[in-house]
Amino acid sequence: MKRLVAITALAALALPVQAKPAPANPIMFPSQFDSIGTPVRSLTSKEGRMLHFTDTGEQGWKPVLFLGGVGTSGRAPELVAFLDTMRKRLKLRIISVERNGLGDTAFDPAWTFDDYNSEVAQVLGHLRIDKFALVAISGGGAYAGHIVQAMPQRIASWHMLAAVSTAAANVERCQLDEAAFAAQLGPQVAAPRVWWDMPKDGVSAHVPGFTDRTADEGARAFFIAGQKGDPRGVAREYKRFCAPPADVSALTAPAWFYYGEADPAVPPSHGHYWASKVKGAVTFRSYPGEGHDVQYRHWDQVMLDIAGYGASTLVCDRGWAHLVPGKVDPNKLAKGRTLGVCAWQNGR
Repeated sequence: MKRLVAITALAALALPVQAKPAPANPIMFPSQFDSIGTPVRSLTSKEGRMLHFTDTGEQGWKPVLFLGGVGTSGRAPELVAFLDTMRKRLKLRIISVERNGLGDTAFDPAWTFDDYNSEVAQVLGHLRIDKFALVAISGGGAYAGHIVQAMPQRIASWHMLAAVSTAAANVERCQLDEAAFAAQLGPQVAAPRVWWDMPKDGVSAHVPGFTDRTADEGARAFFIAGQKGDPRGVAREYKRFCAPPADVSALTAPAWFYYGEADPAVPPSHGHYWASKVKGAVTFRSYPGEGHDVQYRHWDQVMLDIAGYGASTLVCDRGWAHLVPGKVDPNKLAKGRTLGVCAWQNGR
């Protein structure tokens, strides 16, 4: 019986193996990993401070220095990554230098606008970048003004998105004791979802995951280095806006300003202040009925302006996105037409 079993087993091994049929659509396996976010890099400054910055890193692409709003980390550009495919098609390289007391960067009570100018210059030098487009969102506008003042000849174009001009600082806030002000901010800084309370019917209603991504950014800015919701960096940011505004009169590069007419936080008057001070050509893009999140809602137009298409406006006409020559009055758009890529029209 054992001999018969052995023969049977050998016979089975001798039978041809039936190959599995090849799939109709063979799997194409990747040769590299997908990005899960721009990594934070570090550099020791000549002053001995540890600087933190992000850089999408594409050599030969147009450099863009990105300054996020109050209380944002060096990874703030990730908040506009929902249009990263468009960014890559336009060949824009985004760099962000983290500010004092936020994210991975330690808080130094003596740190100033001049220190930030120096740190930006050192990071750009390390990356071997000379000229760049300067983009500032909200509270980043005050820092952008000082960068313009410090290095106007290096700026290829200037773009301010609902960005503050320290000329219109909050008077009550400026009169507050800084420690008391930090205590007031404490509960917000300790709860990133509260800090990033965006309008539910705005960008959050169109970009999947945007609300969660803003909360992640708040957590990074206020907790990643073990700050445990330390509000000092944010309080000092606000207090810096009480200083006299930067002198941007030496800027001869073209400038674009993007403001929502219904923005109670940073009304268009801030943009008009900046626009009145520069020497170069100015394009003012004003959005009726829109609030503070114009900085994200019109990021597509900002990138086009940076990339050299600033003489046109991006419009979606019932599923067809195209450039229209000149500025377009949003109030005069025909039915079925909206500003920007058609993703805004399509919703989630």
